[in-house]
Amino acid sequence: MIRLDLSSGLTGEQIGKIIAAFAAERSRYDKLEKYYDTKNAILSRVIEEPKPNNKIAHGFCKYITNMATGYFMGKGVRFVIDDEDHKADFDSVLDEEYSKDVTFEIAKEASKCGIAFELLYINEASELKSKMFGAREIIPIYSNKIGEFLEGAIRVWTEADVFDSGKSADFAALYTKTEIITYKKDTGVSEYVVIERHTHNLYDVPVIVFQNNKEQKGDFEDVITLVDAYDKGQSDTANDFEYFTDAFLVLAGAGDGFVTDDDDGMESDGESNRIKTLKKERILLVDEKGQAQWLIKNINDTAVENFKDRLRKDLFFLAQVPALSDESFGQNLSGVAIKYRLIGLEELSVIKENKFRAALKKKLKLVTAFINLKRSTKYSAHDIKIIFDRNVIENESEIINNVGGLEGVVSKETQLGLLPFVDNPKAEIDKILAERYAEENYQTVNLDEGGGE
Repeated sequence: MIRLDLSSGLTGEQIGKIIAAFAAERSRYDKLEKYYDTKNAILSRVIEEPKPNNKIAHGFCKYITNMATGYFMGKGVRFVIDDEDHKADFDSVLDEEYSKDVTFEIAKEASKCGIAFELLYINEASELKSKMFGAREIIPIYSNKIGEFLEGAIRVWTEADVFDSGKSADFAALYTKTEIITYKKDTGVSEYVVIERHTHNLYDVPVIVFQNNKEQKGDFEDVITLVDAYDKGQSDTANDFEYFTDAFLVLAGAGDGFVTDDDDGMESDGESNRIKTLKKERILLVDEKGQAQWLIKNINDTAVENFKDRLRKDLFFLAQVPALSDESFGQNLSGVAIKYRLIGLEELSVIKENKFRAALKKKLKLVTAFINLKRSTKYSAHDIKIIFDRNVIENESEIINNVGGLEGVVSKETQLGLLPFVDNPKAEIDKILAERYAEENYQTVNLDEGGGE
């Protein structure tokens, strides 16, 4: 964590030092990104001997991130606003579908690297927009005071010269509570220089920091060694099978065996000839009583498979992500049974939710301030409820029966709020009342018409 006082800004030299210090963290993010893309360490394994070198990489890291993110953010986040005018103004500024997509990608990036960012900005049409940035693209700077609040952020990028492939320029944009300062460093230049600065009118640092957990670690970061061990185990098993396929034929009593000429036409001696026969023909010649047999490597299948099964179970257990290929998921499970099997994933999501809720509160504060400025309103971000919906398969018939049993025990709004397919209980009540009103008026009209006849 970088802690600085940005009240007087940063010099080009300081920007360069911060970016250099961030290089080690960026290399960590690069490694995590590679494992998510199944570019595991096994792919770079080198075996010096002339023997099989299978490189089998498994996408466990991608599975863990996709499963954790899909469960946590698959249905997105709902912002519930009771005041109709506030809701209308809020929806006009923050596009719901785009916001869900951005938040999902942020959750996926945080799952991979432990942290992700969202940048709010005002475009040329005076509209509030947002964009997601990965862990490698932004350097957060925190206050050196006890609160450790976000003091600023540095966005870094490189632009290549399209007319000269050998030239490029490094850029850095410093976002503070009031302005954006852009720096540039050309090829061959040692220091960044300020090229632009302007205010952003968003009343706070317009960068939202989304942490995966307090330690800012990815969901699969702690099980990478298990992934490597499983990759190695499967690759070595494939190597062993290839050894078996390339078994040696042992000919006992063959003496010097096959006498052949060297490539240059010179006749080789018996020992050299045996080595050539072993390497090229995969035949081993020995001086004993005449017999022929295959020389193969004995493989302890049971021990090897038990070891790999243990690695696989430990991997999912420690990552807190269920293996859906498990036979226990193939039954018609009750809601309680489903939740029990997903308890690890739920605990993981609770940690994520606590961190994301704090970040989203800051986002709502900035969005509300922008609305108040643009429309001269006095809305409060505290009036917006943040609701996280888990993306889980539920036994809906069981839920409906349980909710029906609450009739007369709790309010209708609370009762409807327990149904997973009802997004807005209050709006649902209004629909019910409207339907009842329509039905009553329809019956009254029919009776009146019938009496008139």
